[in-house]
Amino acid sequence: MEVTVPFPLRRLPKSSEAEVEGLYKMQKIRIGQILHVYLPHIGGIENYVHRLKNFLQERDYEVTVYTTDWGIGDINKREKNTFYYKTNFSLFSNPFSLKLIAGLRNTNGDIYHLHNPWFFSSLIATEMLKGKPKVMTVHTAKIENKDLMTWLLNKAYYFPACHILNSMDKLIVLSQREGDTLLRRFKLSPDKVVVISNGIDVGKLKRDESTISSFIKKYNLKADSFKILYVSRLVDAKNPKKLMGAVTKYLKEQNIEVILIGEGSPEYVRQLEEISDSRIHILGKVSPEELVAAYHSSDLFVFLGLWEGIPTVILEAMACGLPVLTTPVAGIPDVVTESENGFFISIPIDEKELADKITYFMKNVDTAAHMGETNKLKVYLNYGWDNIGSRILSIYEEVLSRRYGGH
Repeated sequence: MEVTVPFPLRRLPKSSEAEVEGLYKMQKIRIGQILHVYLPHIGGIENYVHRLKNFLQERDYEVTVYTTDWGIGDINKREKNTFYYKTNFSLFSNPFSLKLIAGLRNTNGDIYHLHNPWFFSSLIATEMLKGKPKVMTVHTAKIENKDLMTWLLNKAYYFPACHILNSMDKLIVLSQREGDTLLRRFKLSPDKVVVISNGIDVGKLKRDESTISSFIKKYNLKADSFKILYVSRLVDAKNPKKLMGAVTKYLKEQNIEVILIGEGSPEYVRQLEEISDSRIHILGKVSPEELVAAYHSSDLFVFLGLWEGIPTVILEAMACGLPVLTTPVAGIPDVVTESENGFFISIPIDEKELADKITYFMKNVDTAAHMGETNKLKVYLNYGWDNIGSRILSIYEEVLSRRYGGH
C-alpha cells in the first residue's frame, strides 16, 4: 500500500502505514535557512529569517541558519544554531564565502529555505544542494537601476538568477505585484510561485507608557510636537535626506520633530548631521524596546525606499496605529491604500510634495487617527506571524510530499 508522509525525512523502506507513522513521529525535521548575512546585522531579510526560525523552533522543528560573517560586528551577539562563515570579499554589499561552499556541501537538512536570488549565498546553495528540496523567498523581485553599474550588474546576473529560480521547488513572493514581476521577467511557471506576505509579531508591539516616557526624556523630545518617524538603513536608497530636506526647507516654522532610527556609515551620518537642524534627531540603532516606544510616541510614519518587498517596519508602524506616508514600490501598495490608511509619494521624490503631505496630516488630525486605527486592524487581521509562519510551513509540507510522497 502506498503511504503519503507529510514530512518524509528520507526514503523509507516499504512497510505498513502504522510502521511509517511510527518512524515519522520519532524523527525531527531539519530545516536549513540560507541567506547572505544575518543578525546581529540589521535588515529586513535578517528579521524575517529570525522570526521564521523562532516560529519553527517553538514547534519543535530543528532549524540551522547558514550565512556569512559580513558586517555582523559583536561576536557575542551571534545566534545559536547559526554558522557564520568567513567572508572572502564583498561586491556591492554582496558577500562571498569559500567556507560557505564547504559548509553547505556537508549539511544534512531535509529541506532548505533560501532568501533572494541576488546574492552569492543563493548561487552557492543552489550548486551545493543539487537534488535536495529547496524553496526560496524572493524578498524583492526587481532591483532598481540606481546607476550604470547597478544596471550592468543587473543585466549580467540575469542568467544566474534564472538558474537559481528554476532550481527551486517553490518560490514565495511577498505580494501579487512582486509575483507578477517575477513571472514576467523570468518566464516561470505560475504553479511555482505563491504569495505569502511578510508578517510581524504583534504581541511584541504593546504600548507601555513608562517606556514611552523614558524614551521621550532620553532623546530630549518635546511632549507637544508633531513627531515623524523614519525607520530604515541610513543610505541614499532609503532617502533620509529627502525627508530632512522637506522639513528644513519647507516646514521651518512648524512644531515638528523627525526621529531617524537606523544604521549608517559614520561618513553618511555626518552628511545627515550637516543638513540637520535642532528638530531632527538621528538616533542610529536603538533597542527593540525603544523602537516600540518610538512607534507609540510618533504621529506619522514615513518610509521612502525605492525598491522593497513589504518592509516589516511599515507593518510594525501600522500595528502601533500610525498612518503611513510612503513610496508606491513593489509590495507596499498591497498593504497601503491611497487615502484609506496612508498616502504615496511620487518617484522621483519631491521634497515640496513630501512637505505638503506632512502638512496634511498635521492639519487633519481626525483623518490621521482614523487611518491609524484602520492600519492597526488590518495588521492584526492579516499580518500576524503565526498566520504567515503556518503558511510557509504548508509550503514545506507540499514540497516534501511531492518529492517523497508519490505525488
